[in-house]
Amino acid sequence: MERNITKNFIFRWFECGFSVEETANLCFVSVTEVTLWDEGKTIPAICKRVMRMASGRELPTIFERYWDGWRMSGYHLITPAGSQMTRQRLELIDIMGVEHFKRWKSPRVKYTGR
Repeated sequence: MERNITKNFIFRWFECGFSVEETANLCFVSVTEVTLWDEGKTIPAICKRVMRMASGRELPTIFERYWDGWRMSGYHLITPAGSQMTRQRLELIDIMGVEHFKRWKSPRVKYTGR
């Protein structure tokens, strides 16, 4: 049996990291339906959005005005300034407080190599 790699399969498996069964449970559809998506049938936009949110690739738009400019990349929350935040880093900031992080008090100094 020859399988064609479609954009839908790449999106589901490589970009979101979901198995056929996980996708079916997440989107409330049958495994057969997900298999049809993998073969080229159009994935409903709402299912694509849910898959992106569940895999951490997209933040819910309900918080858009509060999180404008923020985004997810894998397991990192990216600030509008481009800093990557992991869960552990955010917990550390919460425990220690912002005042312990000198880098946040003053602007970054560019290394000149001297």
